[in-house]
Amino acid sequence: MSTDASIFVRDTLSGEPVEVGRDGSIGLYVCGPTVYDHIHVGNARAPVFWDSVVRYLRGRGYEVRHVQNITDIEDKILARAAEEGVSWEEIVARYTESFHETLDLLGVARPDVEPRATEYVPEMIALIEELIQGGHAYAPGNGDVYFAVESYPEYGALSKQRPDEMRGPEEGADSGAAEHKRSPLDFTLWKGSKPGEPSWESPWGTGRPGWHLECSAMVEKHLPGGADIHGGGSDLRFPHHENERAQSRCAHPEREFVRAWAHHGMVGFSEGKMAKSTGNILGVDEVVERHGRNAVRMWVLQSHYSQPIEYSEDILAEKRRSYVRLVRLYRSLSGSRGDSDLSAKLAADMRRKFDSAMQDDLNTPEALAAVFEAARQAGQEISTRPGAAEEFASLKEALEDIFGVLGLDLGEEFRSDVLLNGDDDTGQHHVMVRYEEEPRQDVLERVARREHSRRRKDFGTADRLRDELAAEGWIVEDSPEGPFVGRGGV
Repeated sequence: MSTDASIFVRDTLSGEPVEVGRDGSIGLYVCGPTVYDHIHVGNARAPVFWDSVVRYLRGRGYEVRHVQNITDIEDKILARAAEEGVSWEEIVARYTESFHETLDLLGVARPDVEPRATEYVPEMIALIEELIQGGHAYAPGNGDVYFAVESYPEYGALSKQRPDEMRGPEEGADSGAAEHKRSPLDFTLWKGSKPGEPSWESPWGTGRPGWHLECSAMVEKHLPGGADIHGGGSDLRFPHHENERAQSRCAHPEREFVRAWAHHGMVGFSEGKMAKSTGNILGVDEVVERHGRNAVRMWVLQSHYSQPIEYSEDILAEKRRSYVRLVRLYRSLSGSRGDSDLSAKLAADMRRKFDSAMQDDLNTPEALAAVFEAARQAGQEISTRPGAAEEFASLKEALEDIFGVLGLDLGEEFRSDVLLNGDDDTGQHHVMVRYEEEPRQDVLERVARREHSRRRKDFGTADRLRDELAAEGWIVEDSPEGPFVGRGGV
């Protein structure tokens, strides 16, 4: 692939498509986690989406510098450490490791740079000094430093708010800080130290940086020409990104800070937003165990990043089935050596439509629609003329390329979490059934029923179900991870 076509991202600030990467390089900055807890499946949307975008851009020949920070000093981290009676460093180490394990579970590559807030305190202090010198920040003498919102007339443009519509003191701010502010909207750049909290030396006394400051310092350090794309959740538009933009634009008005802001929608259950604060959370490991990582990636990528998406077990099961349909088609033509005119046409059309969708605001659902359409037409041809499965070499190659771009694992073993209504006094039972080729639902249920019978030492029923399945061409293998069902001879 080459960079002969433009990439446009619809900028949250202007509402207009913005071209990025004209010179063949793209700097991407994405707000990363505050490491005080395990991330949930809602938090997984951003890493999966941006991982696919980076894969795509690099596949098209762009030189991509992907920066994603880790907030390793913040009130929530300190609160968790106090709650558990451990050091804040232990909390940071534990949940950073957990975050990395989750990325591995989802097949998400690490960013090129993963800066941590505590590594950039000198850069943040220098930025505060520049803001004070420019009249955009002030130190009232209580050990804190605040940004003067009234000094920046564009404040509110990113979140589409007027100052008189905005809430008062920022969330998480000390109630006592309000008396030292010139305006309730002024936000903290430096927090004076408190007993027992980590602190650093500064011209204003010992303390630590405000949360919003780290991203400004990191973009300046690692993307000195500015971020072509700055990603983050829609919940970060205000106050985090609004404050971040104000700091950077005021400190260095002559520099480009961000060319295109790209905010992804929130993830919710049917009853509301998925968030730790509401208790609506589900672990990534649990979801991957039930549905597989490919289903999670399909769930994320089959919705446009800017829109909210909903999680449910039924939705994830459908995404898994969607992926299985694609892989089943791919496997049917994986032995192709020849290439028909139809194969060449489908491959070329699919690549063109896929690229066109990705170039237009990273439209992954439209890109995937092109893949499903090519698979549908190929499947129709093979169903009417089985020998055609040997004539799809170019489509097979194109599918492999796109699976790689999307981070989908062709070798992933499929699995289904089968819920059985107990025929005894023990109620319902979950049985994980593994397979390569998806069986019919009745086959899955009989395999699960056989496993449940084995667990209860009802070997007569287990043997009967095994023989019944074998007569239909299904062979069941037992393992500590659960039963595996595959095709055998009839």
